[in-house]
Amino acid sequence: MSCTATLRRSGGSVILSIPKAIVDSLAVDAGSVVELSLNGRSLSVTPARRSLAERLAESPKSPAAWQRDDAWLEDSPAGRESL
Repeated sequence: MSCTATLRRSGGSVILSIPKAIVDSLAVDAGSVVELSLNGRSLSVTPARRSLAERLAESPKSPAAWQRDDAWLEDSPAGRESL
């Protein structure tokens, strides 16, 4: 996939807006951490790999905040399940 974008200035930085189709294909969103690498005059943007410790640090600390979907526990069998 390839496209063009226009750089803009904000304060002392230059901002590159990434089109939605590319954002979706990279599985990133606003606030995602990405790695930038330069090879000659080519810029690559890659989602940053996070360690297990970093992922665990971002996860909710208590089960009450896990946002589990427990509604399925109240459902009755839908097919030929044997319980």
